Amino acid sequence: MLLALRRIRLFSRVGFNSLSMASTLSYSSSIPLKRPRDGSISSVHDPPPPAPPPATSQRFKNSIVLAPMVRSGTMPTRLLALKYGASLVWGPEIIDKAMLHAKRVVDEKTGIVSFEGISSSIWSCHPAERPYLIYQIGSSSPPLAVAAALLVSRDVSGVDLNCGCPKPFSTSGGMGAALLDTPDILCDILTSLRAALPPHISVSCKIRLLPDPQKTLDLVERIVKTGISCLTVHCRTRNMRKGERAIPDRLRAIVDFVRSMRDESGNPYDVAVLANGDVEGWSDIQRVKDITGADGLMVATKAEENPSCFSETMVDVDELVSRYLRIARYTSNTFGNTKHCISSFKSAPGVVNQRAALKALRTTIAQAKDYPSFTTFMLERHAAEVANGTRSGEFDEENWGGDKEIEGIVDSIKSRPPPAWWVGVEEWERANPLESQGMDVDIGEDGIKKLLERDREERPRKKSKVDPADVKTSVPTHPGTATETPSHTTNPEPGALATPGPLFMSYVPPMVAGRNERSPSPERAVSKATLIS
Repeated sequence: MLLALRRIRLFSRVGFNSLSMASTLSYSSSIPLKRPRDGSISSVHDPPPPAPPPATSQRFKNSIVLAPMVRSGTMPTRLLALKYGASLVWGPEIIDKAMLHAKRVVDEKTGIVSFEGISSSIWSCHPAERPYLIYQIGSSSPPLAVAAALLVSRDVSGVDLNCGCPKPFSTSGGMGAALLDTPDILCDILTSLRAALPPHISVSCKIRLLPDPQKTLDLVERIVKTGISCLTVHCRTRNMRKGERAIPDRLRAIVDFVRSMRDESGNPYDVAVLANGDVEGWSDIQRVKDITGADGLMVATKAEENPSCFSETMVDVDELVSRYLRIARYTSNTFGNTKHCISSFKSAPGVVNQRAALKALRTTIAQAKDYPSFTTFMLERHAAEVANGTRSGEFDEENWGGDKEIEGIVDSIKSRPPPAWWVGVEEWERANPLESQGMDVDIGEDGIKKLLERDREERPRKKSKVDPADVKTSVPTHPGTATETPSHTTNPEPGALATPGPLFMSYVPPMVAGRNERSPSPERAVSKATLIS
């Protein structure tokens, strides 16, 4: 009785203070509390994981990376590049609208994420490559770029804006190298991406040199101030093509300029600069760094010819083709894209009798109409690999051992030291679904429809280059005179002289536009070119 009275008096003295202190605890009132044996109060649930560290330039420094290449930068090429030592891999440029029209699908068997277009997948990735995968976007609209980037933000580690592609399919829509002429739009897109994406997702861009060195530095200054983590410079101007030698000497001034820049607080900007253009691969690292002073290198053509260029010792074409075919067939890569990629493979420099040794393989590739066309070649490769001890077991006629090939690549990727920029990312994302984030952009189905409709309404309408008056006067009106076909005619229907779209029709690679052309076969004629108008 006496003990009970003492407890009542003690509660009357400190009860209200204790209640007020309990109300200030960070635990939610909906989460039950329990008292462990040590007497302290704790939550039944574990505390939420901390937010990952923001993206910095460190992931791009001292790196040798795979460049974004239309058709050649698909998932099988990226996986091989990572296997042979690429620090990071860029995916091929995908136009924002194509991604917004796509549907995200996850293969339960392989875990591969695919964004399905009208007829087939326009972009896919493997979970193992995500910490090293950069998604390159083609865009000339900040809202569309943000929406497309958010859709893939849980499948990549960074987003890169293409500001250097000189091909008409990109520039005709104001994208690619056309952004170099509209720096306000370029910087607006980068600023919007950085503000909308999670801090651990890096934002970067790839540009070309301007003819005037000073104007190049002025553009670089504006780009660096948008908050990007990496700037890749293709050491060619917009009018230069792949056959012309790059001019890496001009990159040194850009690198020094970026490193000398300071923000309002007097701190240097955290931006890495990568060199691109005539980079030969691993063997070329020191030469390019001595010339440019760049933080890293981006390899394009040489990686297209031999994805093992990221390693000190390059492998032969037979091995590359067999590995690529196993991966491509197991992951259902379109045969047309597979044939294009393996047709570009070349042996390492210095291989004797290269043409003679590859003649039979080149013939097989040229005549192939589908994956079964390579069965004999894959059977011979399997027997040779079993004989030299690099492979065991019987030949798998269904997928040629593609599952084991993928497992080997995944193991080689996971054997790397865990990247510092990816610590805690997956745990945080599981606790914070994308839908729960306070986003200003609605990336639901209805939100995307409204976004595309608004963009269609705001898109400038072009005028016909043909003057109707000229067309009328070009047709003879005198009676008895033979009528000739006019050189220019117009559609008499309303709206023919003011239609939306770019100024001219241009070829768009199907993978960029969101459509994959089917491979030609004796039973099916070659499809027509994909046009955008």
